[in-house]
Amino acid sequence: MHVSRRWLLAAAPVMALAATAAAADTTDLAVSCDLAAVPAVAGAARAFRARSGIRVRIFPTPGGLLIPQLLRDIQNDIVVTRPALLDRAEQAGLVAPGGRTALWRNRLVVAEPARPTGAANTFAVPDPTPAADFDGAEVLRRMGSPPVQIVGVIDTEAVAWMLRHGGARQGLLHQTEVTADARLRTVAPVPDSAWPPILYTATITRLASRPDPGAFTAFLGSADGMAAFRSAGLERVT
Repeated sequence: MHVSRRWLLAAAPVMALAATAAAADTTDLAVSCDLAAVPAVAGAARAFRARSGIRVRIFPTPGGLLIPQLLRDIQNDIVVTRPALLDRAEQAGLVAPGGRTALWRNRLVVAEPARPTGAANTFAVPDPTPAADFDGAEVLRRMGSPPVQIVGVIDTEAVAWMLRHGGARQGLLHQTEVTADARLRTVAPVPDSAWPPILYTATITRLASRPDPGAFTAFLGSADGMAAFRSAGLERVT
């Protein structure tokens, strides 16, 4: 399993050329993945490699960049993202209709450091940017939270950094991010009334050129794949 921040250069045409040229030279699978889903997909990738010997290379990708990547032919065998984005990708002919895996939920949670150090009543949240999948200040408003000093940052990765380094006492994160970091802990889940559930599914893209990408999507529905997702903090939606 390999995780890359390819999305930082996703708009560069040279990336598309390089990815296309290398597409068929390996059995490694390229998976573009919502940022907060990375810990779960990485765990599944490790289990899949142990069973099959095939490496899964994971490219964390903000939702706003997923479709532009596919339009620019940046190599993606599989995408793991929200159903609404895959609906748009289907409409654009970037993925085939059907063939999606089961739905998995990533809960939003109020989190804090395992050893709180930030100033009391400081709360870090992601601003409504393309790098975030929820509006942190709006979530707090809907929760009716008591007055706090809100620290707005670009995404939940920055929220986690603020919590770890004393920039805020609490913050909004995805459960997967808290589960993956022993320095953080969950205080309480965010109620559904404060923000719609964040769901993921996976499918194969029209750019898939490596052998049998369906083996990995099928693995996600196996007992080992589901166990990897659950241990990372995702909940199966039935």
